Amino acid sequence: MNERNVKLRSLAEAAALIKDGARIHLGGMAVHNHPMAFVYELLRQGTKDLTIVSHVSASDVDILIGASRVKRLEFSYVGLEEFGTAPCFRRAAEGGTIELAEYSEPVAFERFACSARGMPFFTTREMVGTDLPKVNPDIKEIEDPFGSGTYHAVSAAEPEWVIIHAPMADKYGNVVFFPHRQLPEDLDLIASRTTRNLIVTVEQIVTHERVRQLPYLNLIPRFRPTAVVEVPYGAHPFSCLHVYDQDREHLSQYARAGRTPDSFQEYLDTYVYGVARHADYLNLIGAARLAVLRQIGGGL
Repeated sequence: MNERNVKLRSLAEAAALIKDGARIHLGGMAVHNHPMAFVYELLRQGTKDLTIVSHVSASDVDILIGASRVKRLEFSYVGLEEFGTAPCFRRAAEGGTIELAEYSEPVAFERFACSARGMPFFTTREMVGTDLPKVNPDIKEIEDPFGSGTYHAVSAAEPEWVIIHAPMADKYGNVVFFPHRQLPEDLDLIASRTTRNLIVTVEQIVTHERVRQLPYLNLIPRFRPTAVVEVPYGAHPFSCLHVYDQDREHLSQYARAGRTPDSFQEYLDTYVYGVARHADYLNLIGAARLAVLRQIGGGL
C-alpha cells in the first residue's frame, strides 16, 4: 500500500530548503497571491545570490532585490500597479547592480508552460520588431526551415524551486483551490508542474477527509509538493483571491519606504527583521486591519 508522507512543515523549515544561489520562482501575479510570508522568512534566514525566474512580479521580488539577495532576474514586469514602479528594482536596474533578462509578458508566461510540457525551448514571433532581443542575449533569432520567416527561440523557465500560496491543503500535500479561478491561480498551477521541488504555503490546513469531499478542487495532488506550510494571511499585503483583498494602505507605505535606501532599511527593520515569526508580523499589522481585508464569502 502506498503510504502517505506528511508534508507539513514550519515556515522556517520550508525556507531552509532554499540554499544560496538557488533558481526559484515565487508564485502570484501583480497584486495577488504572492507567498510573502515565505519571502520574509527567506530574508530572515539570510538566503542570498538567488536567481529569480518570474513573469509579473511585485514587492515579493522587489524586497529581495532591495535587501541585495538577488543575483539575476528573468522577468517581464516588477511593479506595484497603482503605486508605481517597484522602487528597489528600479534602483538596481538603473545602477546595473543586478543581472536582468527581460521578456514580454506573454513570452514570460509561456516559458513556464514550456517547462510544464517538458520542452527545453519554444519559438515565438511575439517579440519580432521589438528591442527585447537586443537587450536580452538569451533570445535567439532563428529561421523557420519550412520557409515561414523569422522567429525567436526562448528557453523554458526551468525553476529549481517553486513557491506558491494557495487557499488550503491537507498535511499530506493535497492542495485545494476555489472553483472560480483567476489568471494568477492558473499560472501558479502551471508553475507547480515545472519542478520536483514545490513548496506551497496555505491559508489553512484542513483534514484529509475534507479534501476527499472536494476531489474536483484538489488540483495539486500530494505527490507534487515537497512541503506545505500553514500561514494565515501569508500573501499580505497582497490579496489571496477569494479570501481577502490587497492591503492598499500597506502597499502605499511600502512604495514610499522604498524610495530611499534608508527608509527601505527602516521598513525591513520593522516588518521583516523586527519580528521573529509570521504571527508577530500579523500582530504588527493588527487584527482590525486584517479583518477589514477579509472578503465576505471567502470562508474556507
